[in-house]
Amino acid sequence: MRNTFIAVMCLLGYITAYGQDDFNPSSPPEPAVPDRYSHIVILQNIKEAGSVSGSGKYIVGSLVNLYAYVNSNYTFHHWMDTKGQIIGESTTLSFVNTEKTDTLIAFYSYTPPNPEEPQDPTTMLFYRLHLNSSQGCTVSGAGRYKKDTNVRINAYVEEGYSFLNWSNSEGEIISTSTSFNYTMPTEGDTLTANCIFNPSVPSEPNEPRLKHYATAICSDGGTYSGQTGRFMEGTALSLHAYANSGYDFAGWFLNGELYTLLPSFSYTVGKEDMHFYAKFIFNPLSPNEPLMPALSTYSYYLPIINTSPGKTVKYAINLANTQVVKDMNIRLTFPPQYEIDARDFIVSSNAVGYTVTVSEVEDTISIIEDGSKLWQFSFVGGETSPATQALLTFNIYIPETVPTGTNKQIKINQISMVQADGTAVTAHTRNGKLGVYKIGDVNGDDQVDVYDVLGTLSFINEIEDEKLIREVADPNEDETIDIYDILGVLDIITTETNE
Repeated sequence: MRNTFIAVMCLLGYITAYGQDDFNPSSPPEPAVPDRYSHIVILQNIKEAGSVSGSGKYIVGSLVNLYAYVNSNYTFHHWMDTKGQIIGESTTLSFVNTEKTDTLIAFYSYTPPNPEEPQDPTTMLFYRLHLNSSQGCTVSGAGRYKKDTNVRINAYVEEGYSFLNWSNSEGEIISTSTSFNYTMPTEGDTLTANCIFNPSVPSEPNEPRLKHYATAICSDGGTYSGQTGRFMEGTALSLHAYANSGYDFAGWFLNGELYTLLPSFSYTVGKEDMHFYAKFIFNPLSPNEPLMPALSTYSYYLPIINTSPGKTVKYAINLANTQVVKDMNIRLTFPPQYEIDARDFIVSSNAVGYTVTVSEVEDTISIIEDGSKLWQFSFVGGETSPATQALLTFNIYIPETVPTGTNKQIKINQISMVQADGTAVTAHTRNGKLGVYKIGDVNGDDQVDVYDVLGTLSFINEIEDEKLIREVADPNEDETIDIYDILGVLDIITTETNE
């Protein structure tokens, strides 16, 4: 303790000297401002309607691009935030990222064709487009199309030949370009690509080398770079996948089949089109980082927070749902010392019409141990619309007698719920924690000493800030961690030393 006291006095002497009028060293250069990040989480109200991309961890101030892909028989309507505000009506949405972690929901509707309202027959007819070619070239673009559709027609000329023109079934020249857009007429047509042997190339013509399309997309949680487009057979392509923080790369898929587990690879174009898909999976690097759980229809999750003895904290049951929920019954267990306030709770604005009861119940099926308390949260007679919000927020009081330096689990023991169609379902869950630490114990070792002073100083200088327990690093409770909090920690150390 004497060595600790000497170290503290040295640090106090440094702070005192720094405040004297005659001490005026030159100012050090301004430290570089580190990048700040926040999370964007994307949900959709109907899982089968399509898919969305853009979730991940982004630098504050960077551009975020979200995409909604629509399956047949569905219609995309808009993007909505958790406050119910519509923020975009296009399937693509771009915005500048802020410091706030945000959750956005893509809303679709099921809109199959109505057999009672038949379409105009002329809009439902498809016409055949035939393509022929003379020796020395191959063609692409043939098929069945609706009237007035713009079709991309292509001719690929072999070595030793020259392209002349495209002609229709009447023998009329309609284009002298190897590739052009052709407007589909009524009753269809037959087009011919005309080539001639080029005597300036005496060698025998080679086997034609065709071009194929290479496309690539990725799931939420990462990005990719590389070559996509239309390439000649034998061309070497390279693709690279980059996982965002909190995600792992799970492999590249080629035309629906796993191709490689390597994030970067080269591929030689063969004789067919290629569709590459980079898959990422949610896997937070730090268990102390309360990120959103993996996307599912219904996900309940509890937060991870810290406090000190004698404090009351707000705790929440969070729900991310992409479909309507009716009645819900949720059971949680708490450490025996924690005191739950069942009188003053707040219900989410998207949960309406419920009779909500919060009460401690007896464990009748032996699901808890160690004397933990079992509490039940019941929602009856109402409806919860799709959103990601704190479903119910309540208070937990931590008595002075609770041991410090502890991090206790708050566990979801049971979830039962009813969907809009009346069927009972379960949900994905993630438990939470509530840590209790002494004021000033910023490193969580249950001691307040010079190492906590150094930890706070490191945080102020933006060094190893992830190791600091912010909730107990602010002795003067001004919601800012600065030099005055270092003085507060020093005062705690001095008081304990004198005692």
